[in-house]
Amino acid sequence: MLALLLLLQAASPEIIVTGQRLVEEQAKCVHGDCTPLRDAQATIALAEQRFRDGDYLKAKYLLAAAIRRNKDKGGEAPRPVAAIYEAMATVALHEGDQNAYRRAVAGQVKTLRDNLPADDVAVLAASTALGDMWIKLGNYRQAAATYRGIEDQALAQGRAHPAIMAGMKRAWLAAAQGERREAARMLDELEQRPIAQQPGYRTALRVLRLRLAVRDGDDAAITRLAEAIGAEQGAVPILVWQPPYPASTDAVDIGRAQDLNGIAVRPGGSTDIAAIQWIDVGFWIRPDGRTEDAEILRGSRTSGWAPAILRQITGRRYAARGEAGEADVPGSYRIERVTPKYQYTNKVGSLIRRRVPAPGFEVLDLTASEAAMPPAGG
Repeated sequence: MLALLLLLQAASPEIIVTGQRLVEEQAKCVHGDCTPLRDAQATIALAEQRFRDGDYLKAKYLLAAAIRRNKDKGGEAPRPVAAIYEAMATVALHEGDQNAYRRAVAGQVKTLRDNLPADDVAVLAASTALGDMWIKLGNYRQAAATYRGIEDQALAQGRAHPAIMAGMKRAWLAAAQGERREAARMLDELEQRPIAQQPGYRTALRVLRLRLAVRDGDDAAITRLAEAIGAEQGAVPILVWQPPYPASTDAVDIGRAQDLNGIAVRPGGSTDIAAIQWIDVGFWIRPDGRTEDAEILRGSRTSGWAPAILRQITGRRYAARGEAGEADVPGSYRIERVTPKYQYTNKVGSLIRRRVPAPGFEVLDLTASEAAMPPAGG
């Protein structure tokens, strides 16, 4: 997530605000007058402002400069430095710079692993980040091998949390690639582990099994199964099922995209030059788990693919929260940034890198990002 400030445990006595004050605060860090924590706070906040305005390149340049300033300070401030790397990874992925994305994820994971205890929450959260990276880069074989390596190592060390997290990711990936029987076998094994009896993991495993069960089910089955886990979920709505995203920005060739909990497996697409496109979509999640009132709040001028995104959101099913129509359970409102994927490539015989479209879309929950940002002040 772009705003990883939740990981920055200590708060600075000064308050960062948007506008000219934020630019001035971040400029102090450029000149070396900030601690790593302060640099992370100011630069991530300013980069997120640029990102929300659609200026991905400026956001990327801000974060790249912050990484250069702080890459040797992981020992004294591992969380802020890792936060800068993760923010860079998010922006680079949306902007299409796969090399920068790969370096940023590797930097984030290395910073946390080298400087924090193995059971630290930040290390555990990043335990499967490298596998997730390979999925987003389309290398599913390497992703599966990475998850397997993480799981085997964690089991050998008696670390149940990263082991089951990697195991669930392996099951998600197997299901997304059509290996339904193997995915079910993995889930059977995972559910036998003692940690699987803890409420959070029990719910996560049930959600995954439900997703597998409803891939070929009708709408009534999806609704019934979603209601069955409604009582177990926390404050964040649990996505039980969703239609595939369009395979490309022309929103015509839907392809055979399969998505499980944010893991996307999509076919290849066009290589024509394209400008940066993006939209912010707002929508309600009703108490019965259905979505409604999906609308485009803002975006770039070129967004002919946007109606297909609205249809995708309309077709989602979240876990139910209370009875539909209850006045005291109004549902929740979400805002998502959707960006068509891009990548940099060199034409044969040319040294010039060209930014071209890639299949699929990147999606970021801006609602959660806003909740993680520091409060504005005077």
